[in-house]
Amino acid sequence: MATAIALVVSDVDGTLVTPDKRLTDASIRAARSLRERSIGFTVVSSRHMRDSRMSRCGLIRATSPTRVADRPGDAGRVCALNRKLRLLGSSLIVVLLASAALAQQAPPTGYRSGVLSAHDHRVPVVPDRWPWSSLGRVNVILGVKRSFCTGTLIGPRHVITAAHCLFDGKTNGFVKPPAVHFVAAQDKDKFAAHAVAVAFATSPDFRFRVEERPRWDKIASDMVKNDWAIITLEQALPSAPVPIRAMPHANLPDDTRPDEIALAGYGGDHAFVLSVHKGCTARTDAPTAGHLLHTCDSMPGESGSPVLLLAGEEAWVIGIHVAVSADFTPQLGYRALAGHGASASTFEEAARTALGN
Repeated sequence: MATAIALVVSDVDGTLVTPDKRLTDASIRAARSLRERSIGFTVVSSRHMRDSRMSRCGLIRATSPTRVADRPGDAGRVCALNRKLRLLGSSLIVVLLASAALAQQAPPTGYRSGVLSAHDHRVPVVPDRWPWSSLGRVNVILGVKRSFCTGTLIGPRHVITAAHCLFDGKTNGFVKPPAVHFVAAQDKDKFAAHAVAVAFATSPDFRFRVEERPRWDKIASDMVKNDWAIITLEQALPSAPVPIRAMPHANLPDDTRPDEIALAGYGGDHAFVLSVHKGCTARTDAPTAGHLLHTCDSMPGESGSPVLLLAGEEAWVIGIHVAVSADFTPQLGYRALAGHGASASTFEEAARTALGN
């Protein structure tokens, strides 16, 4: 799902600190998590500055990088802003706790989110022929916001995508079907067809409520295989569907056949252009049954993208892309390690039911 969070604003009393004005470990961990992702963190309070100074400075010291925390003077200079603001006599304060972290922002590297090497292997394609013409954007209304993922027609009225794309974290539940709109073969300002959803089915084992996640922006590893959804559209679309093919315990491509693995989707960096990475690899039921590991490049927005097995003029959906595992290095940022998704074996039966087969 394509989302971009630049700043988080929080109240102090009852949110970051306890009634006895104690800064909790949970608050510190949350602030550190934001710093690691280079997301700004701001607190706002109607308390007088001298009353909130301890909480604010405590968070700055607790969440600063090691090299800053080892030099108390640095954090002290940030906290000295309190004394300068006090001279203004303001009763409403907004303190940018990220200021210390922003000074230490990671320099850019050759690794982009979901791109597994220094080179991005994705190339734009015009979706004017099958199977690309059967892929499209899954646009989702989340209150006053909009988000999108990628989906694939597996039947005239049915689309496979990732379940988390249809989940609204604000309401902590799935959106209503009319909030989902599939646009087939989107190519800049052109498209082949579109339809609103009237229903969707997800795995009964999928758990994605905020309190069930390892972190607010992560999915539990054992949930990846259950992260699929089959959308039923209001009317049939003309594009030919892409068949689903479950391939248990497969290491693809197979050396004995000239098949090719590809991932295609609408990434956040080219939101209205279909991008494809051909020539990557995929392993089904790895590391556990139903899980899919792949080496295809991706970007946010490509959740739900099909992992395709291509053989000449034929193509099959062998799984869908869900998430990317990454390694974090302080002062450098994140480096993508592998793509993860749900193997077709996890949603093949549900697809048959939806299609009436």
